Order: sequence, then structure tokens, then C-alpha cells
Amino acid sequence: MALLYFFREPETLWECVNFVCGLQFGMCCNGFFQQGKYFVVNKWTRLYSLGLSCAVLTGMCGSIYGLLRDNDLRAFLYKTDKLVLSIVFLELVMSIFVYVVTVASMQSTAHQHLRIYNRLAALDDQLMQEFGANLNYRKLKRKNIMVLATVTVLYVSAVNSVVGRIAGDGNKALVACGGICYIIITGGPHFTGYIHMNIAEMLGIRFRLLQKIINPQFFRWRFVKVQLREQRLRSAMEMVKELHYLITEVNKVYKLSLWTAIAHDFTLTTSELYIIFGRADMDGGMNSLLIAYVATSMLPPFYKMLVAPVYCDRTIRDGRKCLRLLEMLDIWFPGSPVVKQMVTAMLHWRLEFQIEFSSGLGVSLNKKTITLFTTMVFNYLLILIQFSMTQKLSHGVVQQRVTQQDWTGI
Repeated sequence: MALLYFFREPETLWECVNFVCGLQFGMCCNGFFQQGKYFVVNKWTRLYSLGLSCAVLTGMCGSIYGLLRDNDLRAFLYKTDKLVLSIVFLELVMSIFVYVVTVASMQSTAHQHLRIYNRLAALDDQLMQEFGANLNYRKLKRKNIMVLATVTVLYVSAVNSVVGRIAGDGNKALVACGGICYIIITGGPHFTGYIHMNIAEMLGIRFRLLQKIINPQFFRWRFVKVQLREQRLRSAMEMVKELHYLITEVNKVYKLSLWTAIAHDFTLTTSELYIIFGRADMDGGMNSLLIAYVATSMLPPFYKMLVAPVYCDRTIRDGRKCLRLLEMLDIWFPGSPVVKQMVTAMLHWRLEFQIEFSSGLGVSLNKKTITLFTTMVFNYLLILIQFSMTQKLSHGVVQQRVTQQDWTGI
């Protein structure tokens, strides 16, 4: 909790999200940076993102090339199980690919991404000015700081522990460079997924706030004049629509990066579960450090796969509750033809727009996604274990045949 004292209490949306957006910019996964009170996209932010991302990719590939030239490491790799080696190679290739896709997609949609925050900040100002709402930014910022600090410490510690075991006397610099580049390459897409989750949470908070505002007693007490009351009712309805429109904008910005990140997380999770369960059962145990590293590395993808759909599903449900409350306006205010007209227009809008969070390829992010991903992960894990057991059995049969031939002399 002492970490929170280094951050000032946020009073605006920009101060609330500057920490997470700054980290995302530091990993080259968005194209805007804070200048004064607001965020900007210019040639310098583009140049930084392009230059650092190229430097990270070059450093990663150079470190791998340099390490593979070490004779001791190559001898160790020759003795390692080929299936495990293929999993490690697949993880490296997919991590680099996902990072490149994430950086490219987020840079191409930087202006659109920034407009999401601009529109959300304008909506917050309207909520505070017209309804006297308290957004309570400090709770969300504290939560972001605590979650990110905990996950970062665990993840970096896990990578450093493996880096320390790999590093020899002559390749410490290469291993350190590769470890830093690997943290950025894998952390960028992971962090982008967390930002998507954070935006979904912010939208859900505003939906729940509007649920409290859309109340007949509140409107009759706060806005006595009928004309002003109708204006505020229209404003509340437009805010609900605007939040739904923002969901579609979020889908456009994050669809490609989320889709590739989900494919990477699926591969990473199944592979690491296989290393923990499959190899431990067949090899008679594993190094405790390796188990700790693999388990810690699974925290970010598991957190995204299990928690992000919950936030998205909750936000959509809160939005539907707001729409159902708006349908009751003509019942709460039966003598107003303006309200009746607004409700009719809103019903037509609801039939036309069926909005949900998605991650590309028509995959909706909701609680059903958790069941789908969990089933796919464990089915693929069983296939990997079965394949490895078949490989072991075939190798045992060959060894037994060789032993029989040696014994019989045939």
C-alpha cells in the first residue's frame, strides 16, 4: 500500500488512466502519450514506438542467435526432449508475432483509440455537470496500481530466475538483454489485454451509475421543471447510447490484437500445463524452480482468459439494465408526449443495434467464452500428453527389441 503514496489523487479521467496508458505507451502498444493534462498523437510518439519496438525485436533475435552459438547450451538443447523444445520454439515465434501484430494494429488505430478516452471524458464531464455524479476515480487507479505492481513483480521475478540459471560466465549480457526484450515482447500484448479489460470496467461503472440516475424519484426531486426534466431524461438516454457506441469502438480498436493474444494465450497455457503435468508424470518429477516459473508465467494469460470475459459480460448486462429502465420512462411519466416519443425511438434503436464485446472472427467475450476456452485448453492438453506417451511407448518398444536382439544374439 505504500506504493500508492507516490501517486496523486486523480480528479479527472486523464489523471486516472495516465498510469496504465503510460505503461502501454512504454511498451509501444499505443501511439499516444500524455502532454500536459491530455494525451497527444504526433510524429515523436510514432517515432518512439517504431524505434523502440524495432530495437526490442532486434535485441531478442540477436540474443537468441548469440546464445545458440554457445557450445554448452547447444549440448544441453540436444539432450532436451524434442517436444518440449518445439513448445519453447513455438512460444518464442508466437510471442514475437503477437507483439508485432499488437504494435502494428494499435499504432494504426491510435487516433481512434484516443477518441475513446476523449468521448469517455466528455461523458464524465456531462455526468458531473448535469447530474452531480461522483466518478470516484481514485478507487480504479488504486486497483490498477496494485494489480499491475503485483503481477509485474511476480512475472519479472520468474523471468529473472530462469535468466539467472541460463546465464553463464561469458553470456550474461546476452541473457540479460534477451530477458528484458522477452519481458517487453510478452508484456506488451498481456498489458494491452488488461487495458481492454480496464476500459470495459470503466464502461460498466458508468452504466451502473446511470442505473441509479434513471429513477423517477430522483428526476422529480432534482428537476422540478418539466422542460428541464425532459432535457435531462434525453441526456441520460443519449449517454446510454453513447456508452454502447463506445463498445463498438473498443471492438474495432482491439479486435486484431485480442484475437492474436487469445491464440497466443491458448498455446502458452496448454504448453505450460503440459510441461507441469505431462512431463512431471513421465519424467518422475521436475525442478521446483521450473514449476514455479511456469506457474507464474501462466498468471497473465489465465487472468485475461478468466477475468476479462466476466468484466465484458457484466458491462453488457449493466447496459441492458439501463435500456430496460429507459423503457419504463413512459410509465413513470405518462403525461409527457416527449418522453413517449423518446422511448419509442429508443426501442427502435435497441432492435437495430445488438452490441456485445468481441475479439474478432465473431467471438463474443462473455461468460460462455470461459467455458469454451477451458474446454479447448484441456482437450488440447490431453492430446499433447497422449502424443508424448505414445512417443515414450514407441521408444520403449524399440529399446526392448534391441535388448532382446542383444540377449539372443540374433
